Amino acid sequence: MIIEAIGIAAIFIGIIGLLTQPAFLVYVFFLSLLLGSAAAIQLPSLGNSTILPPHLILGFLAVQCFAQKSNLLSLGKVFSFPRAGFWLLLAVLYGLMSAVFFPRLFSGYTYVFTIRGTQIGTGIFLTPLEPASGNVTQSIYFLGDLVCFGIFFIYASNAVLARKIMYAAICCGIGNLLFALLDLVTFWTGTAQILEFIRNANYSMLDTAEVQGFKRIVGSFPEASTFGGITLGLFTFHAKLLIDGIHPRVTVAVSFLSLLALVFSTSSTAYGGTSITLGVLYLVSMWRVVRGPVSKETMAFVLVFPLIVVVCGLTLALNTAAWDTVNQMIDSTIINKLSSGSGVERTAWTWQALVNFSDTMWLGAGVGSVRGSSFPAVVLGSMGLFGAITYLAFFACLFFVRSGRWTGPLAIQQSAARWACFSQLAAAVVGGGSVDLGLLFFSFAGLACGRSADRPASASPNEKEPGNMNGR
Repeated sequence: MIIEAIGIAAIFIGIIGLLTQPAFLVYVFFLSLLLGSAAAIQLPSLGNSTILPPHLILGFLAVQCFAQKSNLLSLGKVFSFPRAGFWLLLAVLYGLMSAVFFPRLFSGYTYVFTIRGTQIGTGIFLTPLEPASGNVTQSIYFLGDLVCFGIFFIYASNAVLARKIMYAAICCGIGNLLFALLDLVTFWTGTAQILEFIRNANYSMLDTAEVQGFKRIVGSFPEASTFGGITLGLFTFHAKLLIDGIHPRVTVAVSFLSLLALVFSTSSTAYGGTSITLGVLYLVSMWRVVRGPVSKETMAFVLVFPLIVVVCGLTLALNTAAWDTVNQMIDSTIINKLSSGSGVERTAWTWQALVNFSDTMWLGAGVGSVRGSSFPAVVLGSMGLFGAITYLAFFACLFFVRSGRWTGPLAIQQSAARWACFSQLAAAVVGGGSVDLGLLFFSFAGLACGRSADRPASASPNEKEPGNMNGR
């Protein structure tokens, strides 16, 4: 085990966090989510696996949260039937069981795509199913998702901490844009080595790629698609807050700049997720306008958004050079994507994940065994029918069950969190390669599912809830 400098800093900050109010570690955790290419701890004995800073901070957050007896007792409510946590718990437990037993049970019965080292470097090859280090690492990540959801569910059941989570997410959105700017500036000035200290994980760092002369923005992540997925979730969260009139001066700036970052990430996954999210969000906003009174920001979105699309389209159409550039970018990132070498390879991954589902008699090949390029196919190939059904039940509760959740202003940020989850799920359907949707997703999911009826004493004796959160 090798502890990197970032890991030492994370441990030091985590220890300080244990001595402070929970809000401090909540802010630290959200900011650490941006360090997607940084290694806090290297594990050479486990296939050169990496522990990222957010997972390290999550450990401290869990210690602080569950050190309080009231929070620990609240876990029974978090994971009780038929709440979202119950279905997520079933999915994770089945996923962990599948990772331990199914690669051995179905060893040699099906083939999976795995990363293997060769004399000329690492590559992805179709090999017979067998236990691998990915079963361990992906299981740990999946278990971390469950813990993350439980923590933020409990914290979001306290009005003070629920608002702190929103502010932490806003800070995360701003930090993500600063990293994107830093990524561009260091690339243009030839000083990318400045960011090497946060690009020390054992991943392929695709931070110098270009498409049609445009630098693919990766920010503080190893590749554009990862940056696009995180940015999409943060963009949607801020955009929904803006539409509902929450801190409009900040959220309008973060939303607009995040949308620009998504465009210049040139990630087809981000493009697909953004298109689906904006389309559905606009239709839902129109329905809200038809049903009754809405905020002025919602009305402005419904009226102005189509005009912006039309004006942008006409502007491009009248500028031949700009139109050609946009067409070339669309061809490179979307239209010709499937026929490219990368597209053919990713299609093969997804198809093989479905073959794994069939070969294992609908039980799955185990979490960490299957590589794919679409979240539903990976879930089926890894966790089989039972895992897919329990995961689907979790999503149904997350998006459609409202009973017991907050009303008034806190309901708005819960709605923003649900939309952020929706956007990340949409992106994962387009190009997700793992059953793990990431800690940002499950942080927002916990915030979205927090219940005002539960209200654990939670935060700390010094943090009091406001008297009335039922009115806006």
